[in-house]
Amino acid sequence: MSEKQTTPKELLSEAYGLLTEKKTASKHMNMVAADMAKMQKIEKPVMIRCKDYSYYHKRGWMGNPLELDPNEKFKDRVSPTFKKLLQIIDDLYATGNPDLLEPYFEAMAAHGIEIKVKNKDVRVNDIDETWAAIDNMKGFQATICELADEINFGCTQVAEDINFSPKAEFKGALNLYAKVTEEKDVDDIYQTKITNLNMTETAYNDIYDDNLK
Repeated sequence: MSEKQTTPKELLSEAYGLLTEKKTASKHMNMVAADMAKMQKIEKPVMIRCKDYSYYHKRGWMGNPLELDPNEKFKDRVSPTFKKLLQIIDDLYATGNPDLLEPYFEAMAAHGIEIKVKNKDVRVNDIDETWAAIDNMKGFQATICELADEINFGCTQVAEDINFSPKAEFKGALNLYAKVTEEKDVDDIYQTKITNLNMTETAYNDIYDDNLK
C-alpha cells in the first residue's frame, strides 16, 4: 500500500487488522503457556520468560553475548543482565570495594549459584579517597532523588489538578520552560511538539466524529 494513496481510514483499518491478529496470537500463546505450566506444575510466568530467553537468543550478538549490536531492534534478553553484572563487578574491583558484592554472592549461593572472581585489579590510586568522594556523591544523589520525586509525583499531579497539563505531559512542558528561562533556542522543539499535538488532536477528532476518509 503506497503512502500517497493511503487514506487515514484505510491505514487504521489495516492497522486494526494487524492489531487483532497480534491480540489473537498473544491469546493463544498465553493459553499454551498456561496449559503447559499446569501440566508441568510450574508457574506460567516462568514459561513466558523462558520463551523470551529462547526467542531472542543470540539476537544482536557481535562475537559474544556481552557485545551487542546497537542497531539490533530486538536484542538478546539475557545478555543485558550479564553485561550489567560484569560492569558491576569490574567497577567495584577497580575502585577497591569488592566487599559490597558479598551479600549478593551469598544470596546467589543460597540458590546453588556460586560466582568466583579472578584477576581483577584495583585501578584507583587511593581507595579511601575514592570512596570518600563516592560517599560525598551519595549525598547529592539523595537530593536528586528527592527532587525528582517532587517533580514526578508532586508537580505533575498539581499540574493536572489545576488543568495546566496532563501528568504525562508536564515534564516536557517543564523542560521547555527551563530552556526558555535559560534563554536557549526552543523554536524547533516547540514547533515539533505543537505539530505532533495538532496531528494527534486531528486523529482523535476524526476517529471520534467518524470523519475518517
